[in-house]
Amino acid sequence: MARFSMMARVDDAQEVADAAAWIDRHRNELASVTEAGCGCCVRTWLIEGPRELADTVPWRLTAETDWDGD
Repeated sequence: MARFSMMARVDDAQEVADAAAWIDRHRNELASVTEAGCGCCVRTWLIEGPRELADTVPWRLTAETDWDGD
């Protein structure tokens, strides 16, 4: 299992929708999804799942946090 992050800007409704769609599409394959971030300007998700899924996160939603790692 790998740990990776995803982030969407709250003022970009499409980014938030794309993030939610990605999570919904892969939910059964993920070990955990925790929402973090302030919520007023960004929404951040800390995700644990197969490394190959990290490579499918849309580029504009990728983020690096202290959570990330293999």
